[in-house]
Amino acid sequence: MGGVDNNVIPAFPAGMTDQRFLLLTRKVPIAACCILLLLFLPQRPAQAAFDVETLQLRAERLMLYRNAAWLALGHYRTELVGGGYAGEADDRGFFLASEGKYDPRAELRATIAAIMLPGNGDTHPRCRFPARYHWLGHALSVNLPPISCPALEEWRTTLNADGVTLIFPTAYLNSPSSMFGHTLLRLDRPGQNDDNARLAWSINYAAHAEDENELFYAWKGLFGGYPGRTTVQPYYLKIREYHNWENRDIWEYRLNLSRGEVDQLVRHVWEIMPTRFDYFFVGENCSYRILSLLDVTRPNLRLAQQFPIAAIPADTVRALVAAGLVADTRFRPSAASILSSQIEQLNADERSLSLQLAYGERKPEDAQTTPDARQLNGRESARVLETAYDFLRYRVIDEKLTREENADASLSLLRARSKLNAPADFIPPERPAVRDDQGHGSSRVSLGGGYYDGQAFGELELRAAYHDLTDPWPGYRKGAQITFLDADLRYYQNSGLMLESAQLFSIRSLSPRNDFFKPLSWGVAVGAQRRLTSNGRPLAGYADGNAGFSYDFPGGMVYGQIGASLEVGGEFTQGVNIALGPRVGWLYRGLGGQGLLSFDSGCYLIEQGYCAGRLGLLHTVNLSNNLAVTLDLARQRGQNIYANELDLRLQYYF
Repeated sequence: MGGVDNNVIPAFPAGMTDQRFLLLTRKVPIAACCILLLLFLPQRPAQAAFDVETLQLRAERLMLYRNAAWLALGHYRTELVGGGYAGEADDRGFFLASEGKYDPRAELRATIAAIMLPGNGDTHPRCRFPARYHWLGHALSVNLPPISCPALEEWRTTLNADGVTLIFPTAYLNSPSSMFGHTLLRLDRPGQNDDNARLAWSINYAAHAEDENELFYAWKGLFGGYPGRTTVQPYYLKIREYHNWENRDIWEYRLNLSRGEVDQLVRHVWEIMPTRFDYFFVGENCSYRILSLLDVTRPNLRLAQQFPIAAIPADTVRALVAAGLVADTRFRPSAASILSSQIEQLNADERSLSLQLAYGERKPEDAQTTPDARQLNGRESARVLETAYDFLRYRVIDEKLTREENADASLSLLRARSKLNAPADFIPPERPAVRDDQGHGSSRVSLGGGYYDGQAFGELELRAAYHDLTDPWPGYRKGAQITFLDADLRYYQNSGLMLESAQLFSIRSLSPRNDFFKPLSWGVAVGAQRRLTSNGRPLAGYADGNAGFSYDFPGGMVYGQIGASLEVGGEFTQGVNIALGPRVGWLYRGLGGQGLLSFDSGCYLIEQGYCAGRLGLLHTVNLSNNLAVTLDLARQRGQNIYANELDLRLQYYF
């Protein structure tokens, strides 16, 4: 068929002759080579890609100033009033914008401008804030120009961090404030094991406190009286401090962070090491600051935001466990726990001999004969010598003995032990069945009722923190109490609604004494409570203190103390009075929980000339980890008057 087939592509474009086509084909290879050459030649990136204003506009468009990662890097928290932001760093050098402490948007713009400044070296903002620099590169989807930071790179190489473990030292003897605990981070190296973990590095945030007095430390720490600093130091130094010096058991929680998350954590630690954060014992403390560090690695967890007012270390560890950050745990008993375990495995004669050796009353060469002339075998002698040596080391720290006072004695004990081939075969302390973070919740609400002097009442009690002597004991140290902000409201059948008591804080430490350990048992409390007088039950403020001794007793411990109370109230002619008297009690465990049988008495010294007192039984039955029932029975003596009390409460911990 004739005509044009429209499905056939013409051999040449319209208007092109054979000669013109041949000329074009000769030029194509030359043009193609030129194009390929241009493609593969090194090229400078387009300046617009790294223009400060362009990057700032991109950050604005992406609203990075509201990004959880940026807020974590700047340690911003939402203010309770107004909904704005406030940076927690109390150091002007941490913020690049003049208004950066309260404006994360301005700080973001200033950071972008700073990292784009020309220059190099350790003082450049990219080296000063490597975590911000690293995150912005990813968030803005640009390859920011590299920079040399010799000091930072040398530091990172020294740390050689491959993993992170949270360290949680527990409470220790005669320091109730240590019940709050302390947390820090250990940077684990590649191939690390239990034998060389002490050689790793640790990240610690603590108050720079020079006051050694427990009361001054607690008071100033409550109100931000100390500057807080983040430090990086060898882990064996922290082991020595907590494990050996302060005799605190240690829980280790290995975190399941990726290598990239570990690297970002290390970068941010570099940023905040020179930075001051005011230290608050209850709020912005060590554990809160550790959470804010971990927020940089996983911002969407918002761990620090869970603790806007108080950050009790055990609660922060619970938050890490709940967030799925903990891979596994390990328990390290302290030197005191190991020593106590060894002492328990000796009989009475062996304990007596160990004491005599430790105090230099007998020579180490005589370690094979007990005070009652019984001959010890090699294993028994080895146990006695090792216990004597460990107790001498404990005394050196506890009594602050000088090297000259103990060096010869320690060396003599070691020489005598080295001559014995028999092993001591001590059974190591058992891992506690309940970790400190697995105990009851830190806050408590109670609902109940009862009778006071024949008058029925209903009751609501609220306590902010933390643990008292008769709360469920698993996960807490026996005989230690520290409570804050405890208020008890009652509605009486005839008197209506009344504030029964309000306590600012109460601290008690009942530490049993024995032949080896001789701590003082003591307590302090500040608050207000109702007094039983001939004219009614007025509310009076008080500041109370006591001191004495405690001893182990079947089922628990007994104590005897002398207490003094300064009371303030309108019922006193001079507005103030002082009461002084004995306090005895038996703290026990059993009958489904724990309880306290106590007698407290105080005779007023300034006026009114009478002695008040209270005989009481307080018993708590543990229904579950966070639920308990408490029965309080009491006989109270006031000013020429007596009253009986029965109180039954359901207590919930959270």
